[in-house]
Amino acid sequence: MRPDRGSLPLLRRLHERVFGCPEARTVLEAAFEELDSVLEGRPDPPHAACVIPVEPFVEGIFQVSEPVRLCRLFLLRGGARMAVPEIHRNSVQRLVSYRGRGRIHQGTPDGGPLGLRPREIVSPVADGSPTGMSPDDSEIVRCWDIVPAGVWHHPEAGGRRDWATVTFHSAREDEIVDELWEES
Repeated sequence: MRPDRGSLPLLRRLHERVFGCPEARTVLEAAFEELDSVLEGRPDPPHAACVIPVEPFVEGIFQVSEPVRLCRLFLLRGGARMAVPEIHRNSVQRLVSYRGRGRIHQGTPDGGPLGLRPREIVSPVADGSPTGMSPDDSEIVRCWDIVPAGVWHHPEAGGRRDWATVTFHSAREDEIVDELWEES
């Protein structure tokens, strides 16, 4: 779903850390380099993911309603989509397009995994926007997506370039409940 007024303050702060903090960028670039090498060495599945420390992104950020407790990186081959929808039963996912562009196909709360609607998001570099310390609200809306807890979704990379995303979850790694759709 599109970021709304209530989500913008936290997303602005996270955006500043992802794109404007040299230490965070170093961690992100190294992790995405590793994910690139994982994808190079195999044809399927067309994605790779990893968990990185969340602390560089949330230190000093006052988190009122839904805290940020987990950071996952996801790399999806250009033009590919995740094979089946997924759901995070107990975690809000805030996702930023770090490199490239794509679509998040998303359902509705209490809805099933069919009939998901796409929403395109792009990285600031992909659309020529400035990156860095003071993103305006329109940049946040273009670059970020929010998947509420309990909502089916799946990513699809746009174009030929691999799509790199950074996701922030409200549940910790040891408590998040992830499920993939299993067709019967």
